[in-house]
Amino acid sequence: MTGRRSQIKYNDFCGERERPNRLIPVLLLFFILTLLSPLTGICNDRYAYLEKRIVGFISDYYGQKNDIHIKLNSQSSVLRDESLRLKDINFAKLPDSNGNGICSIEVEDKRRTVRNVLVAFKVMNRKKIYVLKENMNKGEIITADKVTVKEIILNEDKRIYPSDTEDVVGKLLKRDLNAGTAITKDVLEDHFIIKRNDIVSIIIEQKRLLVKAKGRAIDRGKIGDVIRVKNLTSQKEVLGRITGSGTVNVEM
Repeated sequence: MTGRRSQIKYNDFCGERERPNRLIPVLLLFFILTLLSPLTGICNDRYAYLEKRIVGFISDYYGQKNDIHIKLNSQSSVLRDESLRLKDINFAKLPDSNGNGICSIEVEDKRRTVRNVLVAFKVMNRKKIYVLKENMNKGEIITADKVTVKEIILNEDKRIYPSDTEDVVGKLLKRDLNAGTAITKDVLEDHFIIKRNDIVSIIIEQKRLLVKAKGRAIDRGKIGDVIRVKNLTSQKEVLGRITGSGTVNVEM
């Protein structure tokens, strides 16, 4: 019995000795990470500063435009050296029509060694696009309540998207579109409420005089357009503004 008790006490003692040993690597790792984290923050802050200067330089080239987004494509490890001092920035290649360019960055390290670093970049456009809120079928007219506006960053040609609400609302769809689809110019066509050879009402206003006559449309058009119409009685051709479905106002 005495031997057994001694063995138990000996094992317990050994167990107590082993626990601190297992904790040592964990504590060392925690201590190292604690020391390195401020240095990492300094490095990141320094790199963020250099990146901000480069982006600012490229932005200045575009003036006061707020519709651009600049992405640095190649981020050299040299720029991550917190001891570097930025001396100068220039374009090694001016941005092309697609927004691709290269900056030449002149930096100086703590040994006063000056070097040039090339940083490629791409300038992208921020663009407001019009998105359908519900499914629509070919031939339907887009109304203001059926679209919403979103802002995105474009890598593609922004000219394929309508620029203003007036370029979307009141247009006809050329094909079926689902809700959430971005509207592009190629799916739209004008909604002509008067077509060629339509019989229309010509309203002629002159001071207090109002004359109505029947006419035939020579041109097609939408509300607000000025078209040519032929008076069916006099066979004279006049210019008038479309004010409604089948109605053309002529001012004398």
